[in-house]
Amino acid sequence: MNKCCAVTLPAKMQDVNIQNYINGEWVAPTSGAYLKNYNPATGMEIAPIPDSKSADIDNAVRAAKSAFPMWSNMPGVERATILNCIADLIDQNCAALATFESQDQGKTVASAAAIDIPKCAEYFRQFAKYVTEGIRETESSMKLVCTTSSINKMVPSSQRATTQHVASGVAALITPWNFPLLMVCEKLAPCIAVGNTCVVKPTELTSVTSYLLTHILNAAGVPKGVVNIVFGSGVNAGEPLVKHRDVRLVSFTGGSVTGAKVGALAGGLFKRVSLELGGKCPSLVFSDCDLEHAITTHVRGAYQNQGEVCLSASRQYVQRDIYEKFLDGFRKQVCQEVCVGDPANPKTFYGPVVTKQHMEKVTSYIRLAQEEGAKVEFLVNPNDPAVMNVSADGRLTIEGLEGGYFIAPTLITGIKQSSRVMQEEIFGPVVCVAPFDTEEEGVQLANDTQYGLGASVWTEDQKKLERVMRQINSGSVWGNNWLAWDDCMPFGGMGCSGTSREHGPWSLEFYTETKVL
Repeated sequence: MNKCCAVTLPAKMQDVNIQNYINGEWVAPTSGAYLKNYNPATGMEIAPIPDSKSADIDNAVRAAKSAFPMWSNMPGVERATILNCIADLIDQNCAALATFESQDQGKTVASAAAIDIPKCAEYFRQFAKYVTEGIRETESSMKLVCTTSSINKMVPSSQRATTQHVASGVAALITPWNFPLLMVCEKLAPCIAVGNTCVVKPTELTSVTSYLLTHILNAAGVPKGVVNIVFGSGVNAGEPLVKHRDVRLVSFTGGSVTGAKVGALAGGLFKRVSLELGGKCPSLVFSDCDLEHAITTHVRGAYQNQGEVCLSASRQYVQRDIYEKFLDGFRKQVCQEVCVGDPANPKTFYGPVVTKQHMEKVTSYIRLAQEEGAKVEFLVNPNDPAVMNVSADGRLTIEGLEGGYFIAPTLITGIKQSSRVMQEEIFGPVVCVAPFDTEEEGVQLANDTQYGLGASVWTEDQKKLERVMRQINSGSVWGNNWLAWDDCMPFGGMGCSGTSREHGPWSLEFYTETKVL
């Protein structure tokens, strides 16, 4: 444990006063304006968010640019010491961070404490190790033709050449609301590990833990200007950041529509861009699979984190001869084990969706499925005393949390492949399950999408498994599993799911420029 590591975070949400963090100081937005913020479990207002504008972005980028020469020239082992201190502080404050994350985003405290917050610390340690060991460079022997005393007299020669990875400059890191702190740390750790400075623009919908992170960064000894965190909307803060002339690279995670705009803005200015966007992830469940394992994993894949996961198993195709058996098992397990309610309750599987507006979006797809004649089931345990009411479009009224944005675990069958419900990312606790007959039909259905982020294939036939996995057009394809994660492997999508790859060595490549010497 580093002696430098000590920080005091607010004890409760009422004590949180979110301010921009620019050049090592907490400052109010230049406009003096703030955005309303709500606890999704109660619908009550919590810590307001700075409504930052171009002037705030200018100040943050200026600070990052000024800090870049010092930070990029600091020995990697010294940067690694600071990253390890950040990780230690995150671990020390795991319980508090998980509670604040839950109150701001809606995810359960249990999942935030078990997954999100520990993973944040893990990212900083991972890249501290990478930068301590050094980036593996490539060496080669170049064949040259050089001149002697006359330009007409050329003789063959050779020269050793090597690559050199150098920090790019000021990075813009723009993050989503479904895994707020985790996604900030996933980008921030490799970015600053290799010597870049940055401006982080978290989503305005879930900014609390990013603000708390500023106190951790400060306590860990991150020099002024290396990390600047500016809060606000995409239009007022995100767009000026992407367009800023002194920003050299942009890493964005979010929806595909917004990602297309970010890509166009940044690409037109010749910035390096990484886009991790939406998904409508298919699974193919063959009749020779381990059915019990498949059902359990598909329940988790459909409803974990309220279905607010870009890799959510939202399109499930099941071979016809086990289709009804799969559905029976799926319904039974959801009704028995998926408890929706208070995210602070350790027995809760998932909590409310992030905002009232998002609840309206998700339930609009449920109503569309009903209008199209699909079978829509709300898989709520009838003996759950906390559920006071289930509306016609799946909204739940939870006792004691009547103002919260809760949606029932929703199962849709009998839906057309061409339906918007089957084709568009819903990003909520809604899953479509449909039958298929042959391997060829299953592959065709899985690939019938504009997205290509993740997929899974389920069969005990190893040859079939490998054959089908290779045919699925997705950046990640799992065999007999879902969301099996290895941070040393690349992550990214195809099609409308994004461009580039990050994680592990691929993050090191993205956040550096490669020179040949």
